[in-house]
Amino acid sequence: MKTTPKTRPSNVTPFVLEGWWALDGLDQSTLRSLSEQAKRKRVGVADVIYETVESFVAKCVAEADLEEKVIKFPTVAGSTTDR
Repeated sequence: MKTTPKTRPSNVTPFVLEGWWALDGLDQSTLRSLSEQAKRKRVGVADVIYETVESFVAKCVAEADLEEKVIKFPTVAGSTTDR
């Protein structure tokens, strides 16, 4: 089985969607999945990518905010109670 080279020849440029999304790093199954989602939602593939990125960023921000909201109580080492 022949493997594809990791570097592109100098005369090949990657396909870029709407000037932002280089799609050469995505495999065929991922592109097919993006296309199917876009068809279901009746939007373009770029819109699906934008929505996914926005969702990921929102999740990261929420996780970072959660870390600030956790109250950390001091732990007392070697504390035993005798009754």
